[in-house]
Amino acid sequence: MNWSHNDLLTRFEVEVGVAYGSDTALVKDCLLKVAQSNSEVANKPEPRVLFTNFGNSSLDFKLLFWSERVFEIPRTESELRFSIDQIFRDNNITIPFPQRDLHIVSSVEQPVRVSND
Repeated sequence: MNWSHNDLLTRFEVEVGVAYGSDTALVKDCLLKVAQSNSEVANKPEPRVLFTNFGNSSLDFKLLFWSERVFEIPRTESELRFSIDQIFRDNNITIPFPQRDLHIVSSVEQPVRVSND
């Protein structure tokens, strides 16, 4: 979606999920710190963090930011992701991998006996 509205600034976002049990206020602070320290991210409007969902495997966040450097955004987003990874490591915030529970239901009513003959 085009968020530029005939302005030099365009809005972009970087999504990230963190492990359940993470300090959400700390996550927000870390994401804002990363955005504010990147020279390609505009100061006005200020970057924002949205807590978007209680996902299947993670608490989901979006870092919203604005930039004039539209054609440099893939590099800027990559730099932000590297910085997010580092600041999360420094603050013991885990980015989880997808997890699934597997429940096996047996249709056998009697135990199967194995003979050693």
